[in-house]
Amino acid sequence: MKEIRLIATLLFLLITGGETLSQNTQNQRAPRKFTGSVIDGVEKKPMVGANVLIKTVTDSLLVGTVTDGQGKFEIERPRIPDVKIMITFVGYQTITRTHNFRQPVELGELVLLEDSKVLGEVIIEGEVPVGEMRGDTTSFNANAFKTQENAQAEDLVRKLPGVTMQGGQIQAQGENVQKVLVDGREFFGSDPSIALRNLPADAVERVEILDQRSDQSRLTGFDDGTYTKTINIILREDRKNGQFGRAYAGYGTDDRYSAGGSLNLFKGNQRISILGLFNNVNQQNFSSQDLAGVNANASGGGGRGGRGGWRGGGGNNNFFVGNDIGIINTNSVGLNYSNKWGEKVNFTGSYFFNNTGNTLNQITNRETVVSESFTQIYQENLINTVDNFNHRFNGRLEADINEKNSLIVTPNISFQTNRTFSDRDALTLAGTGDSLSALRSVTNAETRAYNIGNNITYRYKFDKRGRTLSTDISTTLSQRDQLSDLLAASRDFNRDLIDTTLQETDALNDGFNYRVNVQYTEPLGEKSIGTLEYRIGNNKTTADQRTRVRGEEQDVFELDTALSNVFENKFLTHRIRSGYAYNNAGLNLNFGLDYQNAQLNNESLFPTAGIFNRSFNNILPSANVSYRNREKGVSYRIRYRTDTDEPSVNELQNVINNQNPLNLSVGNPNLGQSFNHNIFANVSKVNLEKSRTLFMFINYSGTSNFIGQQTFLASQDTLINGEILLRPGGQITQPVNLDGNFSTRFFLTYGAPIAKSKVQFNTRTRINFNRTPGVINGEKNLNDNLDLSQGITFTSNISKDFDFTLSTTGTYTIVNSSLQENLDNNYYIQESNIRLYYSPNGGKLFIGNDVSNTLYRGLSEGFDQSVWLWNMEAGYRFAKNNKAEIKAVVFDLLNQNNSISRTISDVAVTDVFTNVLTRYGMLTFTYIIGNFKEPEPDSSPWNRGRSGGGRTW
Repeated sequence: MKEIRLIATLLFLLITGGETLSQNTQNQRAPRKFTGSVIDGVEKKPMVGANVLIKTVTDSLLVGTVTDGQGKFEIERPRIPDVKIMITFVGYQTITRTHNFRQPVELGELVLLEDSKVLGEVIIEGEVPVGEMRGDTTSFNANAFKTQENAQAEDLVRKLPGVTMQGGQIQAQGENVQKVLVDGREFFGSDPSIALRNLPADAVERVEILDQRSDQSRLTGFDDGTYTKTINIILREDRKNGQFGRAYAGYGTDDRYSAGGSLNLFKGNQRISILGLFNNVNQQNFSSQDLAGVNANASGGGGRGGRGGWRGGGGNNNFFVGNDIGIINTNSVGLNYSNKWGEKVNFTGSYFFNNTGNTLNQITNRETVVSESFTQIYQENLINTVDNFNHRFNGRLEADINEKNSLIVTPNISFQTNRTFSDRDALTLAGTGDSLSALRSVTNAETRAYNIGNNITYRYKFDKRGRTLSTDISTTLSQRDQLSDLLAASRDFNRDLIDTTLQETDALNDGFNYRVNVQYTEPLGEKSIGTLEYRIGNNKTTADQRTRVRGEEQDVFELDTALSNVFENKFLTHRIRSGYAYNNAGLNLNFGLDYQNAQLNNESLFPTAGIFNRSFNNILPSANVSYRNREKGVSYRIRYRTDTDEPSVNELQNVINNQNPLNLSVGNPNLGQSFNHNIFANVSKVNLEKSRTLFMFINYSGTSNFIGQQTFLASQDTLINGEILLRPGGQITQPVNLDGNFSTRFFLTYGAPIAKSKVQFNTRTRINFNRTPGVINGEKNLNDNLDLSQGITFTSNISKDFDFTLSTTGTYTIVNSSLQENLDNNYYIQESNIRLYYSPNGGKLFIGNDVSNTLYRGLSEGFDQSVWLWNMEAGYRFAKNNKAEIKAVVFDLLNQNNSISRTISDVAVTDVFTNVLTRYGMLTFTYIIGNFKEPEPDSSPWNRGRSGGGRTW
């Protein structure tokens, strides 16, 4: 009897113990989240930005977050039996708890007391963690960065470590940001400027910086090595249901005005955004894609191999842009719509219209190097007006048709009308200072263009995991029609002769290109995959330019065959690719080998017939190796790419462009494709506990058969193409294939908090070297540019009522020319900025100052300057939650604002001085729109009963 009872007892314990073990195992595997709120023990108010750290029992950090605007937090519980929870805030006692997986994850209200020693607790002095590494993505906590009342997303993003603004271009970790998404969705066609300048900073939960892969790569899971530097703005949950935005209007001295606003209507997955902007103070909320084909500076002398210049006059400030070159008026409106249709379809579409008018005056000084004894100086005064109209449509449809079939369609359409007027007064001098030639010309041009494109990506998944078949089809149809007239008079000082030109030109460019890619992937094991790919593409362009000049009889225009040409270009490529990828515990390997056959078929139809056909066969290897250690927050990547680049139809078309008779240009139908090697290596490290960030990269790019410039400077009368006379002092450029081009870049940024302060410092080190080959008067020239740059920024993170930024960057450029080794073209610029914002009474009354200085040394005579730009603002906020604001602004208080740039090409150094917006005052009224609903409670079993408004990490 005793044996039976013992057996029964053992069976009971085994069964109940097994159920308990099974339940515990399931609890361990279930994705549970800690939730709760942090309260100030003295003021009994929610604490924004409190650190919530989840550690092992031995104090190794696992994950972390910060509390939101309501003091709430939500963070996934690591799947280990016991963890340590720490709640910290500078100046307050630390709460430490040990949590077992059997205990509830709803932590309720956690009360922080002011700093005093408490038995059993450890006080930790620290800063709010700025973010974390999530695979290859750097994720920053928005609440870790204090921004002023009613700030925009751009103000928040510019505080992030490794993010800078260079000439209006956003750079992250040393690379240009090409796309900004909102919750992973496109926003006005992914235009970086629109998203950042029309979303409020307090609506942002976190900001992610990543290298986004192509659509086909993401669908198939095979990393093809194609990346786009992307910022993804994640909105707070409590901003995803409601209406928010702003409206403003202002008027000032000299009839300056500014009005506009944005309205976001969000209801779950359905999102509608409307924006408008109307001003004559150089404010813009769009990028250069809306100004495609507009070239305000037609002075010439640059070239494909030129290095972009820099601009002075101070950086953007938080209350006005204002320092773009020229005087610009802008009128723009836009509509963005996105929604999730059912469970399988996501759609985003947008329409954007802008009209800009720009009036600028430019002074140009260019020194062209021919030899040790032969240099030439070109000086120019240019008055230029541009009136541009642009309509842009973008769409994106993502459909998961079923478990096996997925489809992405991205159409885009743009229409543009552009009117340009130029009045040019130019003089060419010999190196001795003697006048060679002079020019006075007036040009009118009207351009109409459209561009219609579409991309379709389709993927089919087989039953076997990792086996896919996908296609990617891209098409583009474009047309550009320009009608221009030129009236010019040029003077030859040596013989005191004057030539006059009166002509009309009609230039029509039609283009159509397509690319079809078929890819098959096959798993080669649990951690590896192989791919086989075929691609065919064709780029076809027809250029028809007809120029008529005034004949001997007045008002009679005759066709000038030397300035007219009909040309057809076809570039057909076939590419076969094989690839292999391996992924295991943070280690990713990707190798590819391509064979490409390219056929360049050019045909001249008028005025003379000619056929120029060339064929190219290339082996194109590629490799990508990356490794990430999540626990240490560090990642490494090495990328090697090879590619080819075909010449454009304008570079191939054998027709002379004489819009500037002293600076002619002509195409070259004998051009071939170039071949490029590119190696990129970077290191990223984010220390979540200590709020330290480090990003470093080095890049090498070498191009054989580089498409450079061949320049001829005339020292005597010279006939071009047997018909066009080039007077002494004039020059003509033509693209040619050259070897010897390469560039290297090194970039390092490091950021960390300053001990016992709420100030973050960031250092930036850049070293760039670029060698550009060129030919001048038959001699090859190698132009070397070495940029050495060091910058440091101190950014406060004290509160939304007090904020300052101190920054300075010095760049020393060393320029060497093989034709003139002793020529000293070295120069230095120092750009410094002080930005201060203060609100003495909790956001009501506020004042702001933005002072910048740009120092130039080593430029042409008259260009070396020290330029100060001082902007001031003061205002008052009122109404509920400070939604209304009135402020006065004085822009360029010292009336010194200007723009100076230097451009280095293969054979010339060009300095340009351009007029910009100068001193004015303005009074502006702004109203903040905000009406939100609480998000739906989470229906998951461990979050039932919890109120909405939580944050998802």
